[in-house]
Amino acid sequence: MRVQRPSVMAALALLALPAAAQDDVAGKWNASVETPQGAMEMVFNLMVEDGELKGSMSNDFMGETPISEGMVDGNEVAFKVMIEGGPGGAMTINYKGMVEDDTLTLTSTFEGGGPPGGGEQTLTAMRAEE
Repeated sequence: MRVQRPSVMAALALLALPAAAQDDVAGKWNASVETPQGAMEMVFNLMVEDGELKGSMSNDFMGETPISEGMVDGNEVAFKVMIEGGPGGAMTINYKGMVEDDTLTLTSTFEGGGPPGGGEQTLTAMRAEE
């Protein structure tokens, strides 16, 4: 049986899609989130190494904090940010979301309840121009 060249090319293109989607999340992302004290600007610096999402989140309040437990599956991402000196002590923020073109939509949830009025929050990050 002879395999048709277009079929082989289509199969190779489909195999490359997950890797290409993973590369789409890599880069610098700017976001803003509303807090009781007003808008807080945030920057996510993300990269994919050996299929694992790595990087950091930074803002003026707490500086740069590494992300942990990062994963990327196609255009879906998830990671945690652990903050040692929060108002109520140490806390962990779980982020889960999706990247589409130059937009990264994330939902954050606090482990253990988080700060007063915490709970779930959605934010949109835009890819920064390099």
